[in-house]
Amino acid sequence: MRLLLLLALAFLALAPRVHAQSPRESDIAATTQGLQEIHQAIADDRLDDVEALEERLRDLRDGSRRRLDPVRRDISRAEIDRAALGPAPGESDPPESETLAQRRADANALVAELRSQEIQISANISEATELLAQLSTRRVGALYKRTLERGASLFSAKLWRQGLASAGNVSSKIGAYFGNWNDARQRSGGVLVPLLFIVAAFGVSLLMFGPVNRWITASFTARIERYRPTPDRRVVAAGLKMIARAVPGIIGGLILFLTLGAVDVITPEGREVARVAWSVLVAFLLVSGFIAGLFASNDPKWRVAPLMEAQGREAGLYLTAIVAIFGVKTVLRAIGEATEAAPAVMRLLDGASAVAIGVLLLLLCQKRLWTAAAAATEANAAAEPAKENGAAEGAKFWPTARRAARIVALLIIAAPFFGYIDLADFLTSRFYALALILALAWFTRALLREIANWAEHRFRPSQAAKAEDGTKSFEGFWINAAIDTVFAIALLPALLVLVGFSWNAVSDLFLQAFFGFRIGGFQVPSLASVLLAVLTFLIVMGLTRMTQRGLARGPFAHSRLDVGVQNSLTTLLGYAGLIVAMLVAITALGFKLGNLAIIAGALSVGIGFGLQSIVNNFVSGLILLFERPIKVGDWVVTASGEGTVKKISVRSTEIETFDRATIVVPNSELISQTVTNWTHKDKIGRITVPVGVAYGSDPEQVKEILLKCARDHPLVVRYPEPFVVWMDFGASSLDFQIRAYLRDISNGMTVRTELRFAIFKAFKEAGIEIPFPQQDVYIKSLPEAAAPDNAGKRARVSKAGNPIPPKEPEEPDFAEDD
Repeated sequence: MRLLLLLALAFLALAPRVHAQSPRESDIAATTQGLQEIHQAIADDRLDDVEALEERLRDLRDGSRRRLDPVRRDISRAEIDRAALGPAPGESDPPESETLAQRRADANALVAELRSQEIQISANISEATELLAQLSTRRVGALYKRTLERGASLFSAKLWRQGLASAGNVSSKIGAYFGNWNDARQRSGGVLVPLLFIVAAFGVSLLMFGPVNRWITASFTARIERYRPTPDRRVVAAGLKMIARAVPGIIGGLILFLTLGAVDVITPEGREVARVAWSVLVAFLLVSGFIAGLFASNDPKWRVAPLMEAQGREAGLYLTAIVAIFGVKTVLRAIGEATEAAPAVMRLLDGASAVAIGVLLLLLCQKRLWTAAAAATEANAAAEPAKENGAAEGAKFWPTARRAARIVALLIIAAPFFGYIDLADFLTSRFYALALILALAWFTRALLREIANWAEHRFRPSQAAKAEDGTKSFEGFWINAAIDTVFAIALLPALLVLVGFSWNAVSDLFLQAFFGFRIGGFQVPSLASVLLAVLTFLIVMGLTRMTQRGLARGPFAHSRLDVGVQNSLTTLLGYAGLIVAMLVAITALGFKLGNLAIIAGALSVGIGFGLQSIVNNFVSGLILLFERPIKVGDWVVTASGEGTVKKISVRSTEIETFDRATIVVPNSELISQTVTNWTHKDKIGRITVPVGVAYGSDPEQVKEILLKCARDHPLVVRYPEPFVVWMDFGASSLDFQIRAYLRDISNGMTVRTELRFAIFKAFKEAGIEIPFPQQDVYIKSLPEAAAPDNAGKRARVSKAGNPIPPKEPEEPDFAEDD
């Protein structure tokens, strides 16, 4: 009994610490177990159903991603609750109560548990992504292994016997398919009415080509061809011709296939074949229409490819034939799969179509076509000297492209005869898909660039002339660069699919980049968080700029604040908005401001030593904005120069001199050195105009005339009133100085000039002379003995007239020797 009692007490003591596993922990554990099983299956090479494994991995990864955000929210709430308890007591502090200590321990345990869940969920996401990458790599490897396997040659008689036998079965199944339809229609009322509906739908489809084509040509193509042809406009015109052919085919084909479905020609067994046939028709119309605009434009100026009309038509014929052969092959493969044709039929179909496409590609690589293209490119370079370098590089491109295309064509032709039919089919299918994707992307890119160019001209008419000359404005350049970047990123998934990756694998790759990934113990910020941070920064900065403009146009414009004060407040608001935008963007990236403060503290020492001057100028700039000894618009004289303050930035101040030159003065110089500010408190200032009059003038009359000239000037203030100072008795004149105060000292030079004009006129009317420096030279006659001798030398004489011998020998006259 005592033993049972002790066990019961021990169980009760341990009971609070034993808790049932939460549903979240159960899900995390199940995900971990499932990932371990898939990892073991991959390690053991048990990959019977790769698609099922990939689907299960995606489910496990998506479930972990759904659990990650709630865990992080719980961590934030738990950390807030723990922070509310305050810091833990130190060694020298008195101990806290048992209740508070228990709450602190529980909070720490909860945070640690949630952190553990977050780490495990992140690890599961990373492992699932890694396993998906392994499966994708194996899938691509298996694809290339299967493609490079050698099978029966296209010359194989056995392959042809098997293929022909299976083709007979396929034809019989097709005959049975239509025979069953005929029997069904005979029982339900005959085939005449359904055939009339089919013929009518086919006729409507054909009739749509003319009106729709003419409407698109008149509405869009003809309008764009009124302008000067540019590379982008040529591509847009070709794309419009592509749309003019494709849209009627799409609508007409839809009408035809809906009619065939309505009369039960297309049954569930043939629905896939009909879908493939419609998609092939649309692709053929798109490519053939684009080829028509690419090579066979009636106006040579709007021809995208640099070929003559006859050569362009020949090249377009080869490309159209390639598209037609590939489309027929695709439809026949769909029929073969629907009728369960033997693999030999498929291999014969793939091999024969690959050889035909290779021959057409080889014909397309004829030297005369590519030589004509190079010659036309050189002609364009001569016609447009501004693009001579780019055209010259284009002329060098044609021979290299021709050699590469010939190698690919020969490889496609030879591969089926050596048993590599899958390789030839892989190359032709990728060539066709790549050409189709690039054509659509090229047209869409050119269309967007042309729309952006039109919008820029629409909202900024002054830039239109520059665009016509072929130059791009600053905004136009960056808009086109953004369009090109978006298209480069958008084409990357398509290129990865063409290489052999599945679409799911490509989407997984981009989702991983979008949601972020982990390298070791460091979590790389996701693309979504980066875009969110950039968007947040731009929004906060945009709101700051709107607030600045609103204050400038609203309260500041209707207040009596000085312009310098308004500028200081606006600048400080801009700095505050920049700091807030940076902090919000950093928070959106996932960085904690506490860690940022630690990093800033660690860098403060380096900033103190390495960035002293920058920090000094920054602090000086803040002092200038707050204390405002210098404001925007002030007339200042510094050690670096004199002028008007135009801008006070965070590091320096811009001063515009009266010669319209800009002096960039570090803010520290304006704080630490003497600066003369003519307009610091107000714009009132004193000017002085010195005047000299002849000694025979009446000083009182001069004073009255000077005061009258000063008082009559409209820019001279009445108080303080102007006054005249008699400075001195000069060597040649009586020196006066008129001193007057102006309401705006910036007009000082103008007022001085006008006062001088008025003084000169008044003195002239009063007969007062303005003297100029004069010197009287008195020449005394010398004794005859002291006159210059024949050599032009003068003897020294005493007061009595006796000659005095020279104390030093005279310097020789080197001019005579020279």
